Amino acid sequence: MSGLCDQITTEREVRRKRDQEIVAARETGQSYAAIGRAFQMSGDNVKDRIERFHRNKRMHESIDPFVKLTPRTLRLLHEEGLATVEKVVELYRRNELFRIRNFGKKSLREIEKWFPVKPAKSQIAPSIINDR
Repeated sequence: MSGLCDQITTEREVRRKRDQEIVAARETGQSYAAIGRAFQMSGDNVKDRIERFHRNKRMHESIDPFVKLTPRTLRLLHEEGLATVEKVVELYRRNELFRIRNFGKKSLREIEKWFPVKPAKSQIAPSIINDR
């Protein structure tokens, strides 16, 4: 299993370096089509990779935790009118996030990762976690 993980990690690193080279080429003024020919991919693919690279860079540099959430979790929070960090943290502390329809463990992990909450096993009722 470790060999497979190492292979995946290596492939991701190769793609990341290639994407950095693509972005650098674009910053020198090359067209999407020219970059695509150099990297043997379509101009649209080049454009998508550059946009994704910049979106990820903004996400990692941002201090706003809402920027770092997956679109699904973000949608769930916005549908409940939770547009501020304080409201999300308050619901987390009152153990009420699971009352949101379709809000599950993955969404909770995102909240615990990006929001200023201290995840503790006592925060969530064990029966809720086991049921999901």
